[in-house]
Amino acid sequence: MAVNDPRVSIGTHTRRFQMWNTWDIATTETPEHIVEWIGEVARSASGGRLKNLVLSCHGTAGRLELGQGFSAENAYLFNQLNGLVQKIWLPDCLVAKGHKGQVFCAAMAIGIGGYVVAPTEKQCDRIGDVPYDMMTSFEGEILCFGPDGEISWRGQNPSLQVEGGACIPVPD
Repeated sequence: MAVNDPRVSIGTHTRRFQMWNTWDIATTETPEHIVEWIGEVARSASGGRLKNLVLSCHGTAGRLELGQGFSAENAYLFNQLNGLVQKIWLPDCLVAKGHKGQVFCAAMAIGIGGYVVAPTEKQCDRIGDVPYDMMTSFEGEILCFGPDGEISWRGQNPSLQVEGGACIPVPD
């Protein structure tokens, strides 16, 4: 399942992940409704759970700008998805950065009883539809939090950032 927030856009073009169930949400969606709907979709999936959930939005350390937003204060909502989601992918800037970001991602992983993959750096994706059932690459350090909330692995991809925080355009 992919959940896309419309604010990840330039003009009329939005970065949009596409999976067997894709939800393009409104910026007014409440965190409670987002989690409830993900749970409904997961229960209706083959095997009664989602293997992958992509939450596409803007991010900062420990915060997702998905609908009305998620942070450590409401990360407990993901407990409703325990056993329903195997892995959450957060291709969103800075989500796992620092203590605040790691606490947030760990709470999500513990809540679902699964894995959360998130970057610590700014992400430089092209805007547009990502091919069906595909994930973009992550820039910089990537952390994966396991069901116990601990970092189960970390990786390092090349960073497309330049000094000052700008991104080098990704070649076609």
